[in-house]
Amino acid sequence: MTYHPKSDFLHVMVSRGFMADCTDLEGLDEGLLKGGVPGYIGFDATAKSLHVGSLIQIMMLRWMQQTGQKPIVLMGGGTTKVGDPSFRAEERPLLTPAQIDDNIAGIRRVFQNYVSFDDSATGALMLNNAEWLDELNYLDFLRDIGRH
Repeated sequence: MTYHPKSDFLHVMVSRGFMADCTDLEGLDEGLLKGGVPGYIGFDATAKSLHVGSLIQIMMLRWMQQTGQKPIVLMGGGTTKVGDPSFRAEERPLLTPAQIDDNIAGIRRVFQNYVSFDDSATGALMLNNAEWLDELNYLDFLRDIGRH
């Protein structure tokens, strides 16, 4: 990559080797220079904490916030209800809504060590896809019928 980013966030991503290609690197850089660009990463709530494999994503959200952007932690409270075999011989046990809520609370505590959840322009948000997916009743269908 021969382009040298002007924005702090893109500079961090490129200098640390996290970007190989981008369809409009200069356009992205211009947007990031203005600040407040939202970016999200999603996590399923299958446990009370996150695996070490999520560390890079967590750090990217932290770098976003530290460089003037708006990180969004998208919790899969709805998609977690469906279960996911993820290349396993058997499906994961289905969690109750209370277990999922407890897991989300635990994951939020993890994130509070890395990003600030506040009302500022760069304050992190934690959203839960159950807030809009539950209303569709599609998850019930997937949970009960879709696994067959």
